[in-house]
Amino acid sequence: MKYKTIEWSIVSSPECPGDNAIGVVTLNRPEHSNALGPRMGMELDQVMDEIRHSGVRVVIITGKGSNFCAGGDLQVETIPMERPEDDWGLKGEYGEIVTWWMNDYFHLISQRACIKLENLPQPVIAAVNGIAVGVGLELAISCDLRIATTKVRFAELAVPAGFMSEWSAPRVLPQLIGQTRASEMILTGRMVYAEEALSWGLVNKIVEPEALMDEAMKMAGAMASYPNVGLKYAKETLRLYQHLNRSEENTRVELERVLEITRNKDCAEGLNAFLSKRAPMYHPNNPVRRPGKEAK
Repeated sequence: MKYKTIEWSIVSSPECPGDNAIGVVTLNRPEHSNALGPRMGMELDQVMDEIRHSGVRVVIITGKGSNFCAGGDLQVETIPMERPEDDWGLKGEYGEIVTWWMNDYFHLISQRACIKLENLPQPVIAAVNGIAVGVGLELAISCDLRIATTKVRFAELAVPAGFMSEWSAPRVLPQLIGQTRASEMILTGRMVYAEEALSWGLVNKIVEPEALMDEAMKMAGAMASYPNVGLKYAKETLRLYQHLNRSEENTRVELERVLEITRNKDCAEGLNAFLSKRAPMYHPNNPVRRPGKEAK
């Protein structure tokens, strides 16, 4: 597959030129704040297979421009809302079935890509700047380590937007920051900024934006100099315990819930409100207030 919405490169460690030990995945839709649509989901699914067999010892995932990832791209994500502009030339009842199927398959591929990211044998560092919400948060917490900038903004905005948290968030986020804080993020959509993210253990380190990739490369280079087998097995055993509550049955239930939500009226209202740049209204005369910066 030719990558259009991501970049994949293999580079050398700062301490060992020519070793080609570090792989870098860059989300490459800066004009859309690196929001994830169907094409990016497919490319992430594909690149995870390529990384697994690439021979690199450490991986960095980051976003081009000033943001990591602004969640799902509601402008292009397939959505079964039966709007005239969404039929892609597919007419009649079979066209409607294909539209629904494409929506389902997009979520399936995206969930699969996230599981593949978690399962990579190489340690993965998320280098996070600016917005990391929804899918962006979920990608970041699927990595083993996170370096963020002073400009970072984490949030799980799915519920206020008419969706639900999926991928790794309901399972992994409580492991990282505790059930109480994870519940607050997922159920209220509140923003978490740099200092709070560090104090919660959501990130390992905070740096200025201009130092982000240098710091990520420094961390990756140090790990790349360690013995391969020890590094691989250390991650494997950490993930073994972390994944004790990850089962095929739970993954299937999560996907079923996501697909059900994408077909209900509240999801349609959330999408329409986003595209119309207004507050969604899920209950009469009670618009959703956009989650903002809370006092620390």
